[in-house]
Amino acid sequence: MTITEKQDELIDELSGLDDWMDRYSYIIDLGNQLPAIDESLKTPSHLIEGCQSRVWLNAEERDGLVYYTADSDAIIVKGIIALLIKVLNGH
Repeated sequence: MTITEKQDELIDELSGLDDWMDRYSYIIDLGNQLPAIDESLKTPSHLIEGCQSRVWLNAEERDGLVYYTADSDAIIVKGIIALLIKVLNGH
């Protein structure tokens, strides 16, 4: 699936939720489904600078494709990270 197709799928899913609390819950649930990042990656070199929350991001290249793992200490930020990973992973 292309990045655009994945993006459109997420837009459709979120558009189907009329209430902002449902959208908020959906994003939080996505964050809760993120695979745990290896604790050894929670280092200053993986920490995103300038964010109010603490966000750790790791990218690995495998067979010419990039795969991300990430974590945050804020649940909504973790959900937003999950949205990005869902769209960008494997491209």
